[in-house]
Amino acid sequence: MRKLLSITLTVFALSAQVGSVVANPEASGVKLSGACKSAISVASAENRKAKKVGFEWRDTGKFIKQAKKSGGKKCVKLANKAKGQAILAQKQARDQANAGPVGF
Repeated sequence: MRKLLSITLTVFALSAQVGSVVANPEASGVKLSGACKSAISVASAENRKAKKVGFEWRDTGKFIKQAKKSGGKKCVKLANKAKGQAILAQKQARDQANAGPVGF
């Protein structure tokens, strides 16, 4: 039991450290270009709008985090993918605003 607890705590401690490095991409040595920073900013803004209406999609935040970790064209591609998902999530919220059971 102690061995399992020790392993679990060790894994948790290491994952917490990795999370703090990923939160600040500049600290991990990744230099983000102006286009990448701009794309991430737009994607984050659109995702906040989707959260506000209660329709944030599962992977949108993951794509933004991956974009922050990567650089160059991949960063812009991931950020644009996240932006597209956030916009579609907002559209879904509008489309389903008055959804209800179908009467027979």
